Amino acid sequence: MTSLALPPIVAYPEEIATSPASLSYDSAQLIRFYEAMRLARTFEEKLAALYRQGKMLGAVYLGIGQEAVSVGSISHLQKGDLFSTVSRNLSAWFYKGVKPEHVLARWMGKNQPPSNGRELGLFLADLDEVGIAPFHNGSMASWIPSGAGFALSFKLRTKPNIYLAFTGDGATSPGDFYEGLNFASIHKLPLVIIAEMNHYAYSTPVQKQMPVENIADRAPAFNIYSEIAYGNDLFSVIAAAGRGIAHARSGGGPALIEFKTFRRRGHGEHDDGSYVPKEFREFWERRDPIDMYRRWLLGRAGLDPARLERVDREAADRVEAAVDYAESVPFPDPASVSERLFAPSSSDPDPNIQEAVFEPLQQIAIPALTSSRNTDREGGHF
Repeated sequence: MTSLALPPIVAYPEEIATSPASLSYDSAQLIRFYEAMRLARTFEEKLAALYRQGKMLGAVYLGIGQEAVSVGSISHLQKGDLFSTVSRNLSAWFYKGVKPEHVLARWMGKNQPPSNGRELGLFLADLDEVGIAPFHNGSMASWIPSGAGFALSFKLRTKPNIYLAFTGDGATSPGDFYEGLNFASIHKLPLVIIAEMNHYAYSTPVQKQMPVENIADRAPAFNIYSEIAYGNDLFSVIAAAGRGIAHARSGGGPALIEFKTFRRRGHGEHDDGSYVPKEFREFWERRDPIDMYRRWLLGRAGLDPARLERVDREAADRVEAAVDYAESVPFPDPASVSERLFAPSSSDPDPNIQEAVFEPLQQIAIPALTSSRNTDREGGHF
């Protein structure tokens, strides 16, 4: 595949310059940041391997190289706040305490609560236990108007909470993005958009998908707070996300925070990313957020290397245990396929006396587009 034009390169630093003395974090909190990012990276590398072994259901979409954006942003959330991720923000999940074995079992379509095999990797949500809100992923950027709805509920009930929605640069072009932000701006809702500028929407570079240079350049159309920051520097993320969240939480209305970063894998594991120019890829690989943070911890923060090595080993052990667990969990009972499709009703039949009837499928409803075996059909769309 021919390489497309090189996206713009800004001279972002390869090292984190923040002084430990300027931070209020103790060593335990600094390690917690690292644990979440390292666990997500190790988990996703295993996820890619399992995909190639044919053990995953559906496609696999990874966020390798963007872990600092997720962890730094999510670290500001308080009790009662909600957020939405797509599949690329697993480090936010792990920072919130979600167990990797439960995530992997759900990704494999196993009978794992709360979805019991009905979501796979793109629809991960856990509203009750973690505060991760569900949304309709079939429409790109649907999490923006959905998030505005949750934010409206906070305002109507005078709750001091915010809704945080992660999104990629490609999902800032569909209509849902504009409708959601427009509604949130009109009503000054506590909605915060964390936009990960990956520089590619699938294989399309940013200069071919947007008429502006930055996602944040779209904010003036909504008259909302916006900011652009470096997404591979954990402390730059924490600072910028914190300002946007504080703005929304104080009643100032929505905020759009754009983080410049780069996803080191293709759009999905079915995509080799060969359209990314070598120079651009190497630029961002030298600025890997986990490598940068690890060097900062060992250098400027003076942490013991053995402590980080222990975190690395524990992450690897937890991921291997997650694989064993996920493979041991059964698939959902086929008889439950229609459960939870409709809200309970007083006219529902009594499940204690209802008889399950399964009729064999005599003829496929939609024949395969390339099928050569349907010789009894002539003409038609198929």
